[in-house]
Amino acid sequence: MLLSKHLKSNLIIALIFFIHLGFSIQAYAQEEDHSSAAANAANPLAFVTKLQFQPNYTWTDNSGDQLSLISRIIQPTPSIGLPFIKSKDADKIYTIYRLEFPIVSQTFDTTSPANATGLSDLVFLDVVAFKQNWGLLGAGFGMILPTATPEILGSGKLSTGPVIVALYTKIPKLQLGALAQQYFSIAGSSSRADQNFMYFQPIVNKILSKGYFLQFSPIMKFDWENDEFNIPLSIAVGKAFAKNLSMNIGPEYVISGPGKGNFTLRLNVNAMFAPVK
Repeated sequence: MLLSKHLKSNLIIALIFFIHLGFSIQAYAQEEDHSSAAANAANPLAFVTKLQFQPNYTWTDNSGDQLSLISRIIQPTPSIGLPFIKSKDADKIYTIYRLEFPIVSQTFDTTSPANATGLSDLVFLDVVAFKQNWGLLGAGFGMILPTATPEILGSGKLSTGPVIVALYTKIPKLQLGALAQQYFSIAGSSSRADQNFMYFQPIVNKILSKGYFLQFSPIMKFDWENDEFNIPLSIAVGKAFAKNLSMNIGPEYVISGPGKGNFTLRLNVNAMFAPVK
């Protein structure tokens, strides 16, 4: 528990630092409209390399708390599914690879076996994006790797399944769409429960002036195996400080499901780079 408290203190300090950094950058940034950067920051299929750091702090309804730090690498390539299958027209068809590294520290009552600090399961997505006259359509697969240490922080199962994402961009400064990830366990510890669930994320991004943007993109979980459906509501406000840096912050509240009553504050710091085609 000492390690857990120490990690939480460090993550909270990091959270405060990132918020302070954002306001400092805003104070010195030029007063210009970064609408394009804001659109790229909000768009999950943008052809832009992203390095994201996302600290989340959750107050659970049973008087517990959880602090997580998700590091995310998003890499587009001029390929189709696999790096060695080159796209003939990367402006119309390309691939997005996304890898998430979550570090979690959670505390409930003193007797709970879920009290733990460490690495959770890694999540990898491989999505081929197709530009349409109305926006973007993506399809591919996702994989959850049972890397959690200690094991209580993960599912203990290797899971995979299809990923579909659509984004309508014909309305100026508005992005509308959804991201769905369905997972089935295919291997792992026989003592752990089988997995069959879907993450569903509606996407509503409104691009404002001077690089500001609003995001409505709660991640819902539909657990078909246990007939449990976790439905949160969330809203975030973001700012593109320059063409290669943005930040957003916002609350999330679970209105239905196993996590009902849980409240989370999310921060996302997003560095963007032009990938090599």
